[in-house]
Amino acid sequence: MSIFLSVVLVASVLLALVYFRWLEKPASHPRTVLKTLPVLLLSGYALAMHAPLLATALALAALGDLCLAYDGEPSFIAGLLAFLLSHITYVALFWPHADLALILASPARYAFAWFFVMLAGLLLFILWRPAGKLALPVAVYAMAIVAMAVSALAVRPVMPGVAATLFLLSDTALGLQCFVVKPSDPMAKRLKPFVWGTYFTAQLIFTLAIAGMPRF
Repeated sequence: MSIFLSVVLVASVLLALVYFRWLEKPASHPRTVLKTLPVLLLSGYALAMHAPLLATALALAALGDLCLAYDGEPSFIAGLLAFLLSHITYVALFWPHADLALILASPARYAFAWFFVMLAGLLLFILWRPAGKLALPVAVYAMAIVAMAVSALAVRPVMPGVAATLFLLSDTALGLQCFVVKPSDPMAKRLKPFVWGTYFTAQLIFTLAIAGMPRF
């Protein structure tokens, strides 16, 4: 069983690396499958490691990946909702073990908590007009990811906070990519690998920090 789970982890990472080569390809079913599989495999791994809430959060994120692999507003809204539910699930996972005193007692955690809040606020200020009628859903999502990130900071292990930081940076870049940077802008090409790399790394760190490594 441990060997099989190790194979699942390796397959997840390899597929995530392969997807870097598909970032510039147009939306298609094969591209969607390749984008969805890495985090879906992490979800299966978490379930096998008896971490059902983590598995649920990852499965919802994989659903979000599937939706966002396609163009158009309905797909974007569906992806936003899936990731919103994923962050709420992460909050439910962290909150029973959270101790806000850890944040107040640690200058680094305290600084990062304020960084999360200020980054989300600045991003909303930048996106409010460009997002148009999607501004309110984006604001609700921003509050959810900040709640997730602060909850991750409030647990004693450091790695969930690291993962949450990467997740927030990924979504910040994604918001700029979707609403501010034009597709023809060279910056768009640079943002795509950053968004995918930080996002998948965050999910991988969450998985290993919470579910652990395979037990041989």
